[in-house]
Amino acid sequence: MKTHSDWCDLPSELLADIAKRLSSIHDYLCFRGVCSSWRSAATFDNFDNALPRVPWLMYVSGEKEEKNVERVASFYDLSNNKTYNITANFPPPHDKKSYVLSCGGWILCVSEDTGGAVNLTHLVWRVKIDLPCLDTFPDYAHKDRIRFITKMVLSCSPTIKGHLVVMVIWGKKNQLGFSRPGDSSWSVTDTWDGSFSDIIYRNGRLYAVFSFPYLPDLYYPASTAFYLVETSGGLLIVRRGIFDRRTIWFEVYEIDLKDGSHKKIHGLPNMALFLGCNSSLCVEVCDWDRNVAKPNCIYFTGRGKNSDRGLCCLSDMSFEGLPGEFSGPFLTPPTWVVPSF
Repeated sequence: MKTHSDWCDLPSELLADIAKRLSSIHDYLCFRGVCSSWRSAATFDNFDNALPRVPWLMYVSGEKEEKNVERVASFYDLSNNKTYNITANFPPPHDKKSYVLSCGGWILCVSEDTGGAVNLTHLVWRVKIDLPCLDTFPDYAHKDRIRFITKMVLSCSPTIKGHLVVMVIWGKKNQLGFSRPGDSSWSVTDTWDGSFSDIIYRNGRLYAVFSFPYLPDLYYPASTAFYLVETSGGLLIVRRGIFDRRTIWFEVYEIDLKDGSHKKIHGLPNMALFLGCNSSLCVEVCDWDRNVAKPNCIYFTGRGKNSDRGLCCLSDMSFEGLPGEFSGPFLTPPTWVVPSF
């Protein structure tokens, strides 16, 4: 007589309903790892992007391992103060000049050692989408020491065939470019004569911020960085003041998308911002997850192993270290990722 339930034989409709209710990234990955039937229920269609999720902090080691042809990505989970290692479909260790960028849960892999190969992959679903090589950009120089692409955003989910546009900031002058899967080359825009700091895609439109936008009555330190962050109600510009490679303050501005005006705001009572050199996002902090992400705070990372990363409380502009231990060398600076789309 059978005395236990066979969890592998649960109805597919029930498994799909469970998958849609999982808000924790870790729980979702564990759900996928139970068995083949559970994995088949954890699909794009059964992943609820609307659920609030605190992102993971990802870094990919730049160290070369002679016998290893795959890279291992490390992910720090704020919810339980643990680090997870996942074998990733990133450029292998023998690519000396390669890096990755993120948008949601999608990763843009750039391998300059292999002729500038570019592709999109996903952290959870092992999908690979080829894009035009870097040498289809004008003035591409393989010997340049800069990272040729510094920012990447997506127009929609790559699972929607025929609609995806990959938009980037590229080159020494930080110009805008884009491509679609199947294109033979990248297209570039020369409408604006300026250097861009950040881009974001929202409601069918691409928004961009120049590296030095004019915001009155502000003290400019030795270096500044600008970020665009989407919220449920609109769009923010965040200015980050840096002196001697250390972040010393933040300022947050709310943008009126109707007339382009802006106003300074002094607090984010129900929100936490996560800023990085590539991915930046806003998370609405509910009562149940205040022990995971602190409201009215900015979690930030830098552009390399020598740049700072930490947590800034906007109420008194106090700083503390970011949880988790990350040591270089990095293939890519620590960046925020949320499996989505």
